[in-house]
Amino acid sequence: MKYTVNTISKEQAILKSIDGKQTKTVPNTDKYYNKMKVANKEQLIVNFNPSGRVTTTKTGAQQAYKDQKPAKTSSKKRFNPLQAITTMADLNIDSDSLKPIMTNTVFDKFMSNEGGFLPGTNIMAAGAPGVGKTTVLLELLEGAQKNGHKVLFISAEMNKMDMARYSKRFPNWSTLPILFLNEFTDECPKTVVESVINEGWDLILTDSYTEVNDTVKESCNLTRGKVEKWFLDLMISNNEGNNKTKTFTTFITILQLSKGGTFVGSNKLKHMTSAMMDINWEGGENSGARYMEFTKNRCGMVGQKLYYKLGETVQLDEERFIKELEYKKILEEEQETNDFSWDDIFSKNEEETEAQEI
Repeated sequence: MKYTVNTISKEQAILKSIDGKQTKTVPNTDKYYNKMKVANKEQLIVNFNPSGRVTTTKTGAQQAYKDQKPAKTSSKKRFNPLQAITTMADLNIDSDSLKPIMTNTVFDKFMSNEGGFLPGTNIMAAGAPGVGKTTVLLELLEGAQKNGHKVLFISAEMNKMDMARYSKRFPNWSTLPILFLNEFTDECPKTVVESVINEGWDLILTDSYTEVNDTVKESCNLTRGKVEKWFLDLMISNNEGNNKTKTFTTFITILQLSKGGTFVGSNKLKHMTSAMMDINWEGGENSGARYMEFTKNRCGMVGQKLYYKLGETVQLDEERFIKELEYKKILEEEQETNDFSWDDIFSKNEEETEAQEI
């Protein structure tokens, strides 16, 4: 017999047959009472089989509505390959956002053909211990700040006391914004780095790539691979201006080298690097002159050294740099002038011989 639920309370459910001639009561102690609650809520037909089993079905109108409903289609849009293609004219990037980040030193000419750090690029700096990598790069960071650019120093190696000693020696660094990552090891520093970088910066110096990754890895219980991917993706995202101020951030990242002098890390880092800078000694360690040299540079010159000295200030040897550029230019011009053809020489000799015979 088929019924519909007429009324229901906490104590019982009263059902009425489809033909309206019979009623049936299902107390709350009955094992099918909860099924009556569902039937009442969804307006289902309750069928009491002769065997004693109770089932519920949709009404004819409900089933017809279900049959008429269109089949669900996937909301995922099909990929259009033409939408992946753009032109230079479609980029719509403000030209002011592409202006070089200048330090107003000879380094600008050394860094790029346009003069300075280029927005949205990544410079990796590696070299011998004790050569002054952090010192010379902090000086360049301060130069960019002095020139009106928004800069940040992320330190995963030095603490406040270390930096205080630095500032005593180089007081011009006193206003540099610094994130001391080792102060956030009790919480996940990953969130700290993300939120700080999201403020939008023109130039960020990180010391060092390995230490930042290790700090996040240990404090946030992540694998090395996941941390590396996170940090590189964060750099790329901010290169593209995905931050509060829509700034195309440039990163200078200090690398730690193995005992063999090679960097061990993600190949993705090598591919996304705009320039690879070697900071080293000319001669043995802790002796000879210090210099910077690009072994890879998509923005400017490669193989040209810029010497510097560390004293009460960081002194970039501009005079030597300019002279070496001029000397290199003279050699190139002489090479072009001295190009000759063997045919021209033999032709000239034949003309001189004929003249002597006459």
